[in-house]
Amino acid sequence: MASVAKRSKAKKRKPVKRAAPPKRAATSPPQPRSGEPLGTITCPSGTLGIFDIGLMGYLPRPALEPAIVKAQVPANRELQVVGERVGRGRFADCWDHVAVVLGDGEVHGSKKLGEAGVDFARLVCMDHGALDAWQHDDSLDGLADVMFWGRDEKKLAAATRAPRTREGYGWTDLPVAEAEAKILECERIKAENKWLLATDFRPHSHHFHALAAARANPNGAGALELGDARMLLFFTSWGDGVYPIYLDTDHDDRPVQVRIQLATEASNAAMRGVNP
Repeated sequence: MASVAKRSKAKKRKPVKRAAPPKRAATSPPQPRSGEPLGTITCPSGTLGIFDIGLMGYLPRPALEPAIVKAQVPANRELQVVGERVGRGRFADCWDHVAVVLGDGEVHGSKKLGEAGVDFARLVCMDHGALDAWQHDDSLDGLADVMFWGRDEKKLAAATRAPRTREGYGWTDLPVAEAEAKILECERIKAENKWLLATDFRPHSHHFHALAAARANPNGAGALELGDARMLLFFTSWGDGVYPIYLDTDHDDRPVQVRIQLATEASNAAMRGVNP
């Protein structure tokens, strides 16, 4: 939390007005730039799907399907994914948008494809056909990790003899049954002592590997091979919300990019709400 400076009673300073983030008219989509490369994807089915992959752990496929924003893309080549940051103001480091590059033309118009609802602060760009191969919760190698972090992490670590990790404390590469026993033990001790901390059970699934790759990347994006396709998971940088997705086209109505617009009035307002 940001600290609040005490104001002198003798001298009152006028409040400093903060510049509002730049707004874009709906008729003036951003021009494609080189941006920051996040990775490449392949879509052999020709249909790109964009959605919050975290929902796979909570929704059956029929219920998930309406939440997937789809676009027709080239099936025979790699597609670059780039990000453009806001670049100014309080949230300069957040993504303005992330785009899947389809062509090299100049953007002339935009067609809204839909909106991606995000509940887990992440989105994926992946071949819609590869969803059938996705294992969200089941370990691929029979192993799992257990992690915990937070205010009382050291107390729980002492009680369970958990080693230090990059994220806090926990164990890696345990057999799934042993990891399940560890997470139950941690939850029990945490509840008995009313300690404040977060715990996480992480079977080595596709979701685990994609998240691990994104956490290890400075740009918060990680690629994963899935069947004969390559997908990309990235963190929104704004947290949860609803993000519009557009197909940007050139003067001849040819596709230039699929743009996920992350900096919006709603995302700015939500960020200000948690970072007053």
